[in-house]
Amino acid sequence: MLDRYIAWLYLRYTTLILFALTAFFVGMDTLSAASKLPDSANLILLFGLFRAARALDIILPLSLVFGAIAANIRLIRSNELVALYSMGASRLKTLKPFAAVSLAIACAYIALCCTQFVYLSDKANAIKQKRDFSTITQDLFIRYDNRFIYIRELLPLQNEARGLDILEVSDGDLSRLIRAKKGVFKDGVWLLNDVSIVTKPRDLTLGGAGVVAQKQESMTELRGFRPDIMDTIYEQKFTYSLIDAARAWILFADQDINTYRIRSILYATIIFPLFAPLFASLIFAYAPISPRFFNMAMFSSISILLVLTAWGALYSLAQAAKNGAISPEAALLLPFALSVTIAGFILKKKL
Repeated sequence: MLDRYIAWLYLRYTTLILFALTAFFVGMDTLSAASKLPDSANLILLFGLFRAARALDIILPLSLVFGAIAANIRLIRSNELVALYSMGASRLKTLKPFAAVSLAIACAYIALCCTQFVYLSDKANAIKQKRDFSTITQDLFIRYDNRFIYIRELLPLQNEARGLDILEVSDGDLSRLIRAKKGVFKDGVWLLNDVSIVTKPRDLTLGGAGVVAQKQESMTELRGFRPDIMDTIYEQKFTYSLIDAARAWILFADQDINTYRIRSILYATIIFPLFAPLFASLIFAYAPISPRFFNMAMFSSISILLVLTAWGALYSLAQAAKNGAISPEAALLLPFALSVTIAGFILKKKL
């Protein structure tokens, strides 16, 4: 009963704060983009919904922490916390609902980031730019294994490509050119149609074998060369689903391509939501029992200031890591590991 009551109180305040911050964020964003939005109520509504969904990566962790502060203040001001302790409830037992609810919501959001949910901001930008949702990436050029690949048009949503040129290199020398009018990505491999193959001999001496040209109706090539990952990397986006980020990391690490941006986004997507249960627990550990001998306004102000400062510092480190100014591990994993260690020490001492 006690756990359910505290969890319900915490969820109520968190929900109110989440809706308020989301409405403020979407309202300001919509007003700033009002001149660029189309004259359609449906599209404006979709723009607001897409922006609200993508604002959660910033707003949700803050709402969880602010909700914990508000719920704590309610329990302290109404003397409910003193009553709970008087009935034999320990400080740890009172903390558990805050930590459990915030951790469950954070984990649910991390799971949501494994889906296409994270790309809703792209759809909002498409509405603002008055273009279609299904984007076409043009003139993509990238190295993959021992090949250099040029794609005239890439359609990631349809898993198709038009105008592919694949240049195979052996020992630093061009050995074969594969040209296809169309390619379809299916079952982890590209099926190329209407293919022309030009093979260059190793020994280009007078009287030796010449260049061999042949045509094929279809052939399979480029296993694991996923179109959605290529489109995301090529467009220099700062949002990836966790699955796409992990795939891109593995793929690019095999090609000896710098993965600092992918790693920083992957770490930030996981760490930012976990910021909430960590700070919610710390705030509860330092919260007073009674308001009689403690300035509650000062407590709430200092708590909010410390949360915003820590969040701002973590967000700045994440942006620096995405731009390559600092290693993602040093910018995100190390501070978070230190925070968890310090928080564990403080909670063990306080509780």
